[in-house]
Amino acid sequence: MDIELEIEGVADRRLADAIRRSVRLVRGQFAACGEWRVAIFPSETRGEWDVGVRGPSGWHLSSFTETIDALPAFIEHKLRECVQLPMIERT
Repeated sequence: MDIELEIEGVADRRLADAIRRSVRLVRGQFAACGEWRVAIFPSETRGEWDVGVRGPSGWHLSSFTETIDALPAFIEHKLRECVQLPMIERT
């Protein structure tokens, strides 16, 4: 499973590394095929973050409003949800 990860606005290197570890953990546990992308960026609403996951079933966008320290766990949870979605049939 190949996942492109884009992290914007996370200045704390330890937090960014924790996000990378969360994504690698999910990648190592699933054999999902296709191209995947995870994008994390500050929301236009102060204090919130937007998390986007793109996979074979399309884009899945979520807003995150808890403390930034909980961001790695939130991203891991959202990515797991998206990986487990059924793939859209292509004809």
